[in-house]
Amino acid sequence: MHEIALILVCLALGVVLRWSGRLPDNAGKVLSGWVINVALPAAALESFHKLTVHPDWWLAAATPWLGVAIAIIVLVPLCRALGWSRGRTGALILGAGWGNTSFVGLPMIAAFAGSQWLGLGIVIDLFGSYLALSTLGLAIAAVASEGRLDLKAVGRRIATFPPFIAILIAFATNHLDRPDWLDAIVTALAATLTPLALAAVGYALRIDRLKRHLAPLAVGLAHRLFLAPALLILLYAALGQASDPVAKIAMLEMAMPPMLGASVIAMDNDLEPDLIAALIGIGVPLSMFTAWGWWTLVASL
Repeated sequence: MHEIALILVCLALGVVLRWSGRLPDNAGKVLSGWVINVALPAAALESFHKLTVHPDWWLAAATPWLGVAIAIIVLVPLCRALGWSRGRTGALILGAGWGNTSFVGLPMIAAFAGSQWLGLGIVIDLFGSYLALSTLGLAIAAVASEGRLDLKAVGRRIATFPPFIAILIAFATNHLDRPDWLDAIVTALAATLTPLALAAVGYALRIDRLKRHLAPLAVGLAHRLFLAPALLILLYAALGQASDPVAKIAMLEMAMPPMLGASVIAMDNDLEPDLIAALIGIGVPLSMFTAWGWWTLVASL
C-alpha cells in the first residue's frame, strides 16, 4: 500500500512547507491551479485510455452522483438548522459529498478485492466522481461562493473546465492508439496530481485553527465515512444486489475519505480552506480503519 504512504507523506510535506516559510503565502493557490488545469486533465486522459467498460458497470459508476445527492439532502437542512454560513455548507458538501475514489480508492480495491477490479474503480472514478465534480461540483462551488446560480456563467465554467474537457476527449479517443512519447508526457503530468494536490491541502492545514472547526469537521467526517456508505449498502440491499461483486466495489468506493479534486475546488473558491484541509488531513488516515470495517461487512453480504 505504498500509495497510501505517499498520500500521508505529501500531506505532511505541505504542512512542513508552511511551517518553514520557504514558500510564498499564495503557494496553495499556485499548487491548486496546477492541479485543476494540468494534473486532473492528464489523470483523466491516462486512466481511461484503452479501458473496456462492461454494461453492468454503469449503475456502480452512478453511485458517486448518488453520494452527492445524499450530501445535499442531508447537509443543507442540517447546516441551516445549525445556523452555519453558505460558504461552510458548500465546503461540507464538496468535502463530504465526494469520495477519493482514485488515489485512495484504487489501492483499497487492489488490497481488499483484487487488482482485477481496478478497471471498474477507474470507471466509477472518471464517470462518477470526476464527471460529477466537473459539472455539479462547479455549480455547488459557484452557489456557495457567490450566493446565486448564474446558469450561463456556470455553463461557461463547465464547458471550459479542463478536467471536463479531458473526460470528453478521453471518452472519444478511448480505443485510439497514442504515440509512446505522448503517453509518456500524459503519465508524467498525471503523476503530479497526488503530490501537488496533497501538498496544497497540507499547506492549508492549520493545526492551530482546528478547535474552531471541530463541529463541522465531525459532521463532514461522520457523513463521508459512516452515513454515506451505510445508506448505499442499504440501497443495494433493498435492490437485492448487495451480494453482486460489482455492487461490493461500488460500496467500498463510497466509503472513501474526501476527494482531493473536490477539496481543491473548494479551496480555490475560498470555501473555508481550513475546514477543507482538516477534512482531508484527518479523513484520509481515519479512512484506513473505517474502509476496512466497511469492506469486512460488505464482503460478508
